[in-house]
Amino acid sequence: MTAQDGTTPPVLFVVGTAGAGKSSLVTSFQRWARFLDIDVLAVNLDPGAERVHYDPEFDVRDLISLSEVMDEYDLGPNGAQILAADLVASQAEEVFEQIEGLSGDIMIVDTPGQVELFAFREASSHLVHVLGQGRACLIFLFDPLLSSTPSGFVSQMLLSSIVHFRLGLPTANFLSKSDLLEPEKLDKILEWGDNLDVLEAALYEESAQHTLYEGAGGQRAEFAIGQLRMMQHAAIQPGLIPLSSEMEEGQADVLSFAQNIFGGMSDARDGFAGDIEHEK
Repeated sequence: MTAQDGTTPPVLFVVGTAGAGKSSLVTSFQRWARFLDIDVLAVNLDPGAERVHYDPEFDVRDLISLSEVMDEYDLGPNGAQILAADLVASQAEEVFEQIEGLSGDIMIVDTPGQVELFAFREASSHLVHVLGQGRACLIFLFDPLLSSTPSGFVSQMLLSSIVHFRLGLPTANFLSKSDLLEPEKLDKILEWGDNLDVLEAALYEESAQHTLYEGAGGQRAEFAIGQLRMMQHAAIQPGLIPLSSEMEEGQADVLSFAQNIFGGMSDARDGFAGDIEHEK
């Protein structure tokens, strides 16, 4: 698996809660990149996906069938998802062999819908190591509806930090489906991502309104903000970047994040850097 300059291409693992828009981002990013003549390798690692609308170079469903796992091991949907994720990770070398001979500028990986199946299984760390080849990073997607409240926003910040800590990869946070939000709400959410003091005030206000007994709301908010202040020193790109797969907004920011960490792809094509700057 090589990039145009002979190096290993960066690998972007797209993670987030169920319904956050992971598959939509992979689809949109592949379409946007092709317009700029960037060779994107797409990989589907979600055995439970009913359908994908991008062109995968590798699709885990060709290797493992969720329905067959359910039948063979007499499991329900949740148990089958867990076992399937472990089975995929146990065959990481076989997966890598199937994509090793491919060449492209960048690889983007669609992960299982439930983030815990990807981030919190020990076998997944091995999968990330084998596929990433030391040049991998995380795109963490914030769900727009969950992000609309201070507590929902903080929950996702904490989850992103935990996933970053668990997998040890450079991480950038993106607000998915930002086109669904009213401009005022979008601005407020982005401000929360930039300013912990503003987020802290909003969280205290929310806690005061919804806590059943005195003092608990403040303690809850203080705990959450304290955790975030400790985590902000980690190697996570600060702030929150708006992203709309539907409107193809924020795609250049996804690519720039990988470029800033691993260098590269703009030198491979004439006028590429100018095209990216224009897209921004």
